[in-house]
Amino acid sequence: MDHQFNPSNRIFGRYSHVRHRSLTRLSNELLWELVDPIFTIPIDQRNVVISDTHTFNPTTINEFRFGFNRRHRTKLPPTQDADWAKQLGIPNTSPESFPDIRGGVGSPPPRYFNLGPGGLEEQLAQDYVFQNNVTKIVRKHTLKFGYEGLRTTYDALVEALPSGLYNMAGSERPFTPNTGNRFANLLLGTVGSAQFTKTTAEWEPRWFSHSWYMQTDWKPIRALTLNLGLRWSYETPFHTAGGKQSQFDPTATDQLTGRRGAILHTAGALAKKDLNNFQPRLGVAWNFSPKWVFRGNFGMITSDLLASRLNTNFEEYLATANVQAPVGDPRPVFRLSQGPPAIQFNVGQDGAAPFIGTNYSSRNATWFDPNMRMPYVMNWSSGFQYQFSGSWLAELLYQGSSGVGLLNNWDLNVVPLDVSRDPVQLELIRTQYQNFKPYPQFGSINHYSNYGHNTYHGATLRVEKRYSSGTTLSSFWTFSKTMNDVDDDDTNISAITFYNRRLEKARASYDINHRWVTTITWEMPFGKGKKYMNVTGWRNALFGGWELMGSQHFQSGPPMTVTFAGSPFRYLPGASRPTQIKPNDEVKLAHVDLGGNRFPISAQNRYIKTDGFIYPAAFTPGTLGRNTLQAPGLVWMQSSLAKEFPIVGERVKFQLRFDVNNVYKYHNFNPPNSIFNATDPSTFGTFNGTRGSFSDIGTGRWHGIIVGRLMW
Repeated sequence: MDHQFNPSNRIFGRYSHVRHRSLTRLSNELLWELVDPIFTIPIDQRNVVISDTHTFNPTTINEFRFGFNRRHRTKLPPTQDADWAKQLGIPNTSPESFPDIRGGVGSPPPRYFNLGPGGLEEQLAQDYVFQNNVTKIVRKHTLKFGYEGLRTTYDALVEALPSGLYNMAGSERPFTPNTGNRFANLLLGTVGSAQFTKTTAEWEPRWFSHSWYMQTDWKPIRALTLNLGLRWSYETPFHTAGGKQSQFDPTATDQLTGRRGAILHTAGALAKKDLNNFQPRLGVAWNFSPKWVFRGNFGMITSDLLASRLNTNFEEYLATANVQAPVGDPRPVFRLSQGPPAIQFNVGQDGAAPFIGTNYSSRNATWFDPNMRMPYVMNWSSGFQYQFSGSWLAELLYQGSSGVGLLNNWDLNVVPLDVSRDPVQLELIRTQYQNFKPYPQFGSINHYSNYGHNTYHGATLRVEKRYSSGTTLSSFWTFSKTMNDVDDDDTNISAITFYNRRLEKARASYDINHRWVTTITWEMPFGKGKKYMNVTGWRNALFGGWELMGSQHFQSGPPMTVTFAGSPFRYLPGASRPTQIKPNDEVKLAHVDLGGNRFPISAQNRYIKTDGFIYPAAFTPGTLGRNTLQAPGLVWMQSSLAKEFPIVGERVKFQLRFDVNNVYKYHNFNPPNSIFNATDPSTFGTFNGTRGSFSDIGTGRWHGIIVGRLMW
């Protein structure tokens, strides 16, 4: 909807609904498709935007906007509440979910026949946005100021299996807990262990965000424009609607063990308010000569915190009951035909389900820093543009940025690597690591705080030919470097030690030092009004009006980290990185050279040489850092040939296009195997595949596609 009431007032509205249906089955086995019905996982995304623009006078304009976004995902298996456990002959179980029967090697073991749709699961995310902007022109100033309010809600129901997850054992013979055959284990119906889960609450975080800004575009002289601005923003700290949340407290007493450090379930914000979020901005454009322009800027942007993943700070709201044999007892715990013993979930009055058992390594906790601050990113740039002819333009640009106080998640419940120098004591710590943790009653304690920092510096040289003589060209080369300590804000960080996080400062895994991209578009000189074949009729319809486009990429490879395996020595937990004994130019080839044999892989020339590394001594970390070597680069070209055919004048047209990726079929390899293993060096430094899927940038395949498009 777009309607103008009068010359001073206009309203715009839009509603969109993206309806996605993900198809799945009870089993992915081919034979099951003959009898197994398909069920869908619906994802509905709705968006509403309403905007009102009012012009009070020629120098004053007000714009009000309201926006609403809603994403709803529901996984409702057709087996839900159908008492399938009873139908399969498993008594004494809940009728809610389909029994998840597993067996074999793995963690968790694979399902039999891929059979099992899982349990009920639901996610609902909603945003409400209110925004008002005012523009006022006062002499040489264009003033803008406004407010934005954002309400964000999330509701998630965690998947549970109240009817059970069963790990089949197989044999009742003494000290022979397995038959050696997965299917035989299933036929015998003997269960080695079982787990039953039940959700006791929904994850319901809520946030308010507020932002105010004011800025001016000021032209003190004709050739100079300054942009000055200030923004302030605030986001409410993490909390949930019903107070169903978990927070590790290092000073509280654990009710289970009596030790220092416990999970608390208290309502309210998990961190203090952070009101000091002022973000200045400065920009300048100076046309100091008819053919020269200087541009520069500096700005700060505050990043949203919200939640980096689902169900964070939500421990002990998935009640779990385990049925397992005592340590040292190899016998099955029950038969499927008999069913499990009576299942009882330990749920408190507050809805939390405290941990049960003595295997504390599986008892994890989350600690959201009570002093958490809003992360921010500083950006700055400066550059010159020069127009050296009517259609040719050159630009030299420097860009930099720095992310400060970025959200990272580190496991702080680890033992320092320098805890002892006594080999006997270190071996005792290794074999009984859980007992020596700072909080031995927990496995991982994931601490979310402002640990992260990154920097980027880049210089770009760009040459552009604007449209003339049927041709456009754009070519740029960027030389840059990105450094960080962690690539993701919520991942299992593989680091040497939490106690010296500076050791992880290195090139980012996505850093590309050199990138040169050239794109050319050429209107071919054939057909009516062109230099050649200036005719009408069938020859013009067939050969005239074609446009050829080509895009060529050259870029250096991403960084990579060398790790190790197969060491004869023993170490405390931490990243396994070897010691490099030769410089990089002797350890790594300058370019990919597989030699005469791509297969077998062990016969390839090594991109990384084995003799450049050694194992670190026992209980010591290697000296090699993170992302110290560089994988092979990329050479990739894309081309397109297109023509438009008029059907009804200019109103209806048909476009025919032929696209080709990797025109000359250049092989761009994945990073090589980087696991140093002196015991079995057969694959270290070798390649086992090419980059990208069939159409991705950098794919090692030639890929062509013909596209037809009707436009009206």
